[in-house]
Amino acid sequence: MVTADISENLVQTGNLSIDTPSVQIQNSDVPIGILVMKSGFVADIGEEYLRAFELALNNSPDSPIRPMIMDGGSEPTKAISSWKEMKESKPEIPTVITVASWTSNVVYPEASDMGIVQVALGSAAINQSSSSDRLIRFTPGVAQESPVLASYLNKFDRIAVIGGDNDYSNGYFSTLDALLPGKIILNIRYNQDSVETTLNYSEIIESNPDVIVLLSVSEGGEVIRLLREHNITTPFVGTRVIERNSLTEINSADGLIFTSPALNTSHPFFNQYFEKYGENSTFYGAEGYDAMSMLSSAVSECGDSSKCLYSWFENRTYNGTLGRVVFDDMGVASYPIAMKIVKDGKFEEYRE
Repeated sequence: MVTADISENLVQTGNLSIDTPSVQIQNSDVPIGILVMKSGFVADIGEEYLRAFELALNNSPDSPIRPMIMDGGSEPTKAISSWKEMKESKPEIPTVITVASWTSNVVYPEASDMGIVQVALGSAAINQSSSSDRLIRFTPGVAQESPVLASYLNKFDRIAVIGGDNDYSNGYFSTLDALLPGKIILNIRYNQDSVETTLNYSEIIESNPDVIVLLSVSEGGEVIRLLREHNITTPFVGTRVIERNSLTEINSADGLIFTSPALNTSHPFFNQYFEKYGENSTFYGAEGYDAMSMLSSAVSECGDSSKCLYSWFENRTYNGTLGRVVFDDMGVASYPIAMKIVKDGKFEEYRE
């Protein structure tokens, strides 16, 4: 039986100290590496994933998974050092879960070469270069989500794109620029750890956009607040990664429209999450729960066989918290994408 407390205990594996839920395990002998953000500007998102993993394992008491959790950080440097430590200490792991695009891109080349199944979460921008890898992409890529966003943005003639200096922002901008030729009149970046001093307010004001697209993550609320404080009243539109419960507490975020998976909110997970943590899960938790639940089923059937685990996901359909999830023959998930709006301190479905 698996029991978990995200905030406590360390599991010692050789010389490696791994932060992980406290575990009492029977028949749990398949190590699964997990690189998730436990530090930096998106540590709150990492915590939501960890909570979801915990609930999934508690709801699968016979799961054979032995989670090995390390801090992937909020930038590539930390992900590189943690991945190096993990693969050197446990080179036999059949599967690694990577959360965030920068971590997934750090791990991908070696995971591909080593035949490791890589389950990428929160990773819409992955530099996938091999046709023989074992990459499972839970997060629909920018190519799946961006047409929904572009359809909404097409009514504007002057679009400004603002985002953090990372793979996600750069990849998303390139896609939008191709979908909306001639409409993006400004593309700027800021440092997520020092938004106030690196966000170029004057350049935004001078460009006079009709709409501002925020490719922001946890810092999205801060970006919105700072822009409004500088008397920038332009409407804001975001992507799924901006969704945080804290946005509903920021008055200046009212009216923000953003893309989001059309979640199956009737799934028991959402009530369980709220009852345990006192707040609603966003799509991050939903994705984490579905991923860990599916991986538990796959490992129960395949053990530590990477070949079997990868095949298990191919062309599979799953009804979960994300709704109807369909994997293609390349292990790429798809599910319905909708739009939400922050309205009167709540998230609501957006309808034009």
